[in-house]
Amino acid sequence: MPRPSQLDVFFAEELVGTIHDTSPISFEYAQSWLDRRPPMPVATITLEPGRNHSAQVQAFFENLLPEGELRHYIADQKKASTLFSLLHEVAGDTTGGFTILPAGQRPEPPSYEATTWEALGTTLAEKSAAAIDVKGRDARISLAGAQDKASIAIFDDGMPMLPRGTSPSTHILKPDIKRLAKVWNSAANETMVMLAASACGLPTAEVFYEPHTRSCIVKRFDRFMRPDGSLGRLIQYDLCQLSGVVSDKKYEKEGGPGLLACAELIRKYSSRPAVDLRHFVGWIFFNLFTGNNDSHAKNLSMYRLPDEGVVLTPFYDLMCTRIYPGLSREFAFAIGGETMPGSMTRDHATEMARQLRMQPSFVLGLADDLSRKIPQAMAQAYATVAPSLPSGGRTLAGSIEQFVVSTTKKTATRILKAP
Repeated sequence: MPRPSQLDVFFAEELVGTIHDTSPISFEYAQSWLDRRPPMPVATITLEPGRNHSAQVQAFFENLLPEGELRHYIADQKKASTLFSLLHEVAGDTTGGFTILPAGQRPEPPSYEATTWEALGTTLAEKSAAAIDVKGRDARISLAGAQDKASIAIFDDGMPMLPRGTSPSTHILKPDIKRLAKVWNSAANETMVMLAASACGLPTAEVFYEPHTRSCIVKRFDRFMRPDGSLGRLIQYDLCQLSGVVSDKKYEKEGGPGLLACAELIRKYSSRPAVDLRHFVGWIFFNLFTGNNDSHAKNLSMYRLPDEGVVLTPFYDLMCTRIYPGLSREFAFAIGGETMPGSMTRDHATEMARQLRMQPSFVLGLADDLSRKIPQAMAQAYATVAPSLPSGGRTLAGSIEQFVVSTTKKTATRILKAP
């Protein structure tokens, strides 16, 4: 069947607009969406009639797709190389609230295929997690990011199900990273660090470790259960989308948003900026203390909650990357002009506070509070995850706990030490 030249974008049953197969792709709002009250632009794409070829269009839709080697894998499986072709092939149930379908089609009632953790584990033993999503002819599930992952649904019985077509998922399955030889037991790593963040009081996506698939299972916060038992979608944008930056520029050193730009986006869009900025600063120091050097702008998102407005989403993709040799030693953001965690001092943290237009005493107080909570939080996370791990995983989990506690103590000493 020939590929269409247009794709329609829906929010629930509402037609939002149409993507055209131009170079670069263009997007045109539906008149009914332009007439919607209150007005609701898609990310930073201007609400106006006619086709829009802007950088904001490219950034929004490109950031819905997987990145790096995972994108190449899907492109090879689906024989799709252009942005439009990839959106057609995999961007059905996207991150956030939108569904993308070939022009003329409309969202169908959701349907799911029953499976088991053991069956998923068998598939993952030989294939990419993306294979779970792309193996069916009607599977069109898009998850942004560079890490291997798959969409699943878990309902009241606790058993996994595979969403068909554009059916909404409830969870994301993130198995151990296989593409990097020096990275092992990454799922246990991520589960522990995510649990520790939650124990420290940071708003964090719910996770658990699943031993058959050796995966970190993340509950989607951009989905909610309606009173009738059906799943609804929440509109969500990461900070690259809100900055008009494509995913290959997600790092500050590559032209992506820095800490000040992220803070300004929170101030601009959040309905509770003081709360979200406090969580943002906590996120910065938590990543610094736990050795997560991959904390870039795509790992920050905002979403619209019913009756609450736009707020920062719970945090996700937290992992201790410094435990692995060969990964970048640089922090994803410059703190007071410094990117090497081992060189950051109180002066750098104070300068960051000034750049963010915050009181240094407030920022340093958040750092101090976190540094005191992390040791106990990591011990609690280890105790939760370790019983489900194979022996090698338990060894790494213990090493991560020790490493994070040590790194937190050393980093906090440098940052909090009075001149």
